[in-house]
Amino acid sequence: MLEINKKIGFLKIKEFWFSDDIFDVKNCHKLVFRACKKKVGKIGFQQEEFTTLTLNLEKDLETIWQGMEKSSCRYAIRRAEKDGVKIFINKHYREFYRTYKRFNRNKKLSVTHWRPDDMQKYGTLFTAVLNNKVIAGNFYLEDKRNIRWLLGASQRLEALSNQEKIAIGNANRLIIWEAIKYAKLKRIQEFDFGGYYISTEPDQQKEGINAFKKSFGGELKNYYNYQKNYSRFYEIAYKMYNLIRRLL
Repeated sequence: MLEINKKIGFLKIKEFWFSDDIFDVKNCHKLVFRACKKKVGKIGFQQEEFTTLTLNLEKDLETIWQGMEKSSCRYAIRRAEKDGVKIFINKHYREFYRTYKRFNRNKKLSVTHWRPDDMQKYGTLFTAVLNNKVIAGNFYLEDKRNIRWLLGASQRLEALSNQEKIAIGNANRLIIWEAIKYAKLKRIQEFDFGGYYISTEPDQQKEGINAFKKSFGGELKNYYNYQKNYSRFYEIAYKMYNLIRRLL
């Protein structure tokens, strides 16, 4: 289990990731449990079920590799290695954050509350470098049994040529492969791709992300998030905070 402490002004938020159970905590305004594998009914907690794609890391590495799609995944990883893409762990926090902000704004998505200092404190960052330039990165959260892809960004939308876009796409796959190998070395049991779009409403962008994740193999599972507010004032303050962030 991973415990994360956040503050918005004087408001205290506690997050627990990968917990086997949910429980009350004193001296916080909001309590959140994320990526729980068990469905738990507890008074006062709001429950959210979600679907995600996971890889069983208890399989040997060669089996995991062979389970990936040959043309869209394994070839791309080998191509990135031949092109000279280098993967770094826990470096380039600020470069990644700047890329992440531009990437999300180009896609008209909101920017995360995670900042470089928080990433460095709580998670693991993988970045891909080509020709001395950070072109892509993924940020993960982990405990002893789980690793989860939380944030991802690249310079694909800023690429000037189709060849450059392909190279960045290949680098993205190499990042995930290196993250899988890293997790295997740490004897982590499960790799979580951070969600999978399930809906009757078609969404080309989200379905494309699904296809990208699915190319690594794995299986779909349903997990749960829980939250509890201990302060009515928190709801008002949080809404104001988000409104101000959108206006900046």
